[in-house]
Amino acid sequence: MLGIGSLHIFAAALSKNTNTMRIVVIWLSIILLLSTCQKPVGTSTSTANEFNDCGGLDDGRFTIGASGIRLMYGFPIPASTSHFVVKVGDKFASNYGRLPGVKKICTKKKFKVVGNRKFSEMEFKFEGVTITQRLIPVDDNLKEVDSLSPARYYLIEYEFKNNRIEACEVAFQLLIDNMIADNDAPKLDGDSTMVDVETKYVDKHVPKQIFLYRKARDLSDHTAEILTAKEKAVKPDELAIGRWPYFHQIIWDYNPCNCPYTDAAIIMRWNAQILTSGQKRRVGIYYGMARKINKKPNQDIVRLQTTFTENVSMRLFADTAYFDNASAVLSKDFTNRIDQILQGRDLRKVIGVLVEGHTDAKGTEEANVEYSRKRAKAVMDYLAKKGIPNEKVVPKGYGEMYALQSPETETNGNPKDRKAIIVMYMEQ
Repeated sequence: MLGIGSLHIFAAALSKNTNTMRIVVIWLSIILLLSTCQKPVGTSTSTANEFNDCGGLDDGRFTIGASGIRLMYGFPIPASTSHFVVKVGDKFASNYGRLPGVKKICTKKKFKVVGNRKFSEMEFKFEGVTITQRLIPVDDNLKEVDSLSPARYYLIEYEFKNNRIEACEVAFQLLIDNMIADNDAPKLDGDSTMVDVETKYVDKHVPKQIFLYRKARDLSDHTAEILTAKEKAVKPDELAIGRWPYFHQIIWDYNPCNCPYTDAAIIMRWNAQILTSGQKRRVGIYYGMARKINKKPNQDIVRLQTTFTENVSMRLFADTAYFDNASAVLSKDFTNRIDQILQGRDLRKVIGVLVEGHTDAKGTEEANVEYSRKRAKAVMDYLAKKGIPNEKVVPKGYGEMYALQSPETETNGNPKDRKAIIVMYMEQ
């Protein structure tokens, strides 16, 4: 780089003769050219911030269902609690905006059409690397299908391309918030071994097949399936099964607590790989509906559906119900407000309702998770009485995760933390 001292020397030289001036101009041009070459390819006129610009209002987070049944939290509501984290060198970015110190990246929602096939393809940019996210529907044999054909799984795929002149390391982490039908705490197994406590697998121990049961070990009921080592899947270097309320805060490294999990989630990690200039890397898994047992071939047709996070334009209303200590009974004031909001509305246009239960910090973590789930269910039951069926309501129990934590609140509680938050979405 050209320092201040050098500038003084050149200024003195310039005052003496024109030849020196020509040399200086050439020398400065070389320095500027070398400086430009350090920028990512295609950004010679852009700053680093411009290159990393989100490029849209969408974050690409998605939720999945099959034949109308939830396979991930949120479906069919346009809200997702799953996300990814990408690491380029020592810097982190995510399509989730609540990770402290991590840059949020976003994109523009789009779908790609290849012949009769249609699938989502979204592009993110971070630190000179392009991240392309694809959700490609495939059949029982993991073959890509057209947009009108039944599909059993999605190939959830991410491709990375280094647009820099220099090489860089790229690593990737994917979080999936599991929910099967009405069960936000599905039980999981890895390669046919039930997983009852938070567990982390590394390298060769990463399961090739994971079942996520609505009812433990019951393949005749709704069951999701993850395949990590078949066809175009790229087996993760690490995989963890455990608690979503904890997992969704993880930026990178962590240690499992070996405690029982309820609100279930999965983290998958692909370790850092050096990409030279222009080099690509891809990772991916299959996620979909497991085959039901004791079914004839044509009686188990599955149609996958994807919903992406949306702006709040479809939100009808948001409200909060408060509860007495150790109670899940709705107050009359709250039910009256719900009655007034729903009065005269066509409830057939309700897309879905998110209900999030919370507790204060008093009591054990396990008991508080259960109380929060009961509070969410109390709201769901009341909406059912008003004509909104349970399959359109997505309850979630956060326990004391967002509660005020202090010696006083742990002893006496905090009334503002004993609540259920309801958000309803309707068709435009």
